[in-house]
Amino acid sequence: MNTEAFARLWRTHNNDLSQTAQAYLLEDMMTTLKQRRDRQNLFFLLMTAILGTITFVAGYDMIKNDSLDPAREWAVLLMLAAPWAALLLMRRRFNRHLNAFPNTEGTLPDTLRVMADENRAARTQALILLVMMVIFPVITGFALWQLMLVGKMELAHVQQAALLFGGALGASALWQVIRYVRVLKPEGARLKALLQDYQS
Repeated sequence: MNTEAFARLWRTHNNDLSQTAQAYLLEDMMTTLKQRRDRQNLFFLLMTAILGTITFVAGYDMIKNDSLDPAREWAVLLMLAAPWAALLLMRRRFNRHLNAFPNTEGTLPDTLRVMADENRAARTQALILLVMMVIFPVITGFALWQLMLVGKMELAHVQQAALLFGGALGASALWQVIRYVRVLKPEGARLKALLQDYQS
């Protein structure tokens, strides 16, 4: 509990407990929503920087050394494109949320509606990531197989890469499932119930 904020609101509302509690709850919800939006924007910024660096380095090597035969190694290009597609889909869903609710300030029911839509956006983004984590191992498998066929990788290296990618993707997918089931879905249900109570 933020005692400084509560004390400030207590004085603002002339020591009225009911008004102070409602104002404190509303301010806390708006602060939480702003923090989530800031974290989401930071996530997109970091992922864009990481994917941009990987794409630039890989593309530079392919062009400079003419090291890729698209007809025989097309899965490598899919490996580069798939994360971008997932990121763009997530960004598009987040932008729809921002366009629908550009402001975080309002009444308690208004703020609940904003948080409910933010929760729906977060669930959609989690599902996009999960689908990506299902598809990406297939693309990676094709890419490794093609690299082995053209003599750029040996079987031992393919096995090591498969274990590395598989372990990382498996851990990420497990985390997304836990986050969706234990955090996002219950939060969405609670927000929906609260909105129905206000509307009834």
